[in-house]
Amino acid sequence: MPSDREWIASLPSQLGRQRQAVTALLEYCERAPLAASLSVGCSLGRGAADVLSDVDAAIGAHPSLDDADGEAVRSVERDVVDVLPGIGKVVDTFRQETVTGGHVIRRLFAQFEDRLQLDLAVVPEDAVRRGDAAPDFVPLYWVGGRPHDANGPSAFDVSETQLQEWSFLGWRALLDADKYLRRGTLWEAHARLHEARERIWMLWAAARGASYPWHGLSQVLDHDPGLLPAGVEATVAGLDAEALRRALTAAVDVLARTSDDAARARGARISGAMAGYVRRTVTSQC
Repeated sequence: MPSDREWIASLPSQLGRQRQAVTALLEYCERAPLAASLSVGCSLGRGAADVLSDVDAAIGAHPSLDDADGEAVRSVERDVVDVLPGIGKVVDTFRQETVTGGHVIRRLFAQFEDRLQLDLAVVPEDAVRRGDAAPDFVPLYWVGGRPHDANGPSAFDVSETQLQEWSFLGWRALLDADKYLRRGTLWEAHARLHEARERIWMLWAAARGASYPWHGLSQVLDHDPGLLPAGVEATVAGLDAEALRRALTAAVDVLARTSDDAARARGARISGAMAGYVRRTVTSQC
């Protein structure tokens, strides 16, 4: 059963705690009959991690023949919880179960006293995302041949429907921000402006060809932190009515441009009806 200890050993010295956590996961997988694979990704997988980076990992679980309810996945996650004290002093954990595509998925987040964080997904082995579906994940343990084949939709793909949704929700958030400003409820206006900016980041990530564009800002910064939407800085404001109004007006322009950029880059069409309505409404007098 192969593993890639050389990759772990190649991690720089400042990532000693991350190396320790990954090694503990690998050693667990090597002795656990239900563990079929281990992958580590995100900043660690891209080679962009620093001392504050968390450990993002996925373990593929071997389902038993009668494992219709995901018990193998749950069993592996319970085992990993028992492994955590060997990595360091645990402050707290958050454990969650979801069902995606008919597969039971267990997520485990662990916070350690020295700030190390582990974000682990345990999934059935045949649901592990690989290749273009998870381009920043490195396979460290696998049963059988080395897992090269892609599995799952590409992390770079985004549909026309998704672009339309992001754009529309951005416009709706700006319309709400205008409403709350007119009412004088600045906290709500601030929150909705931020929501619109999150849609701007998603559209910009899609326009630039970043992976996982639905993650928005983090993917924009990972892809090209020096290239941001023109004027996006002007969309930020505090709890001041005039500043929020200026930021809202700026966000209208930025959202319009990023929607157009994303549509052009992806060969998609995004309706301009909501954009025109919001622009007229925002610029009209109360």
